[in-house]
Amino acid sequence: MEERLNLLCDAGLIDRDICDGMLGVVIQLETEWSIPLRNEQGEMAITHMANALMRSRRGEEIGPLDDELLEEIVNSQVYTQLLQIHRAMLSPFDVTLHPNEEGYLLANLFSLWMASKE
Repeated sequence: MEERLNLLCDAGLIDRDICDGMLGVVIQLETEWSIPLRNEQGEMAITHMANALMRSRRGEEIGPLDDELLEEIVNSQVYTQLLQIHRAMLSPFDVTLHPNEEGYLLANLFSLWMASKE
């Protein structure tokens, strides 16, 4: 995980502060929330979050998450807890995340959460 983030940083795809912040997010998710990330799904989610922060920093926009998927997440029993984790993940960053990015980050977090409970 750390190697992947550092590669993204060294290649100039993400800024150093985002790389460092994401390393903290990895620790936070694994220790405080008991969400395993040392797997393909976790690496993908962390990479996506780092790229989403950079896109938002640069003012780039992506299309929104599918409404039905977002509705499933919002109506889930774990949504309140997901929002708490989501906000904690974003708190170290001085970036205003585009609303469309938030949907995808919540979807990734929801998938990680569900996988960790299996």
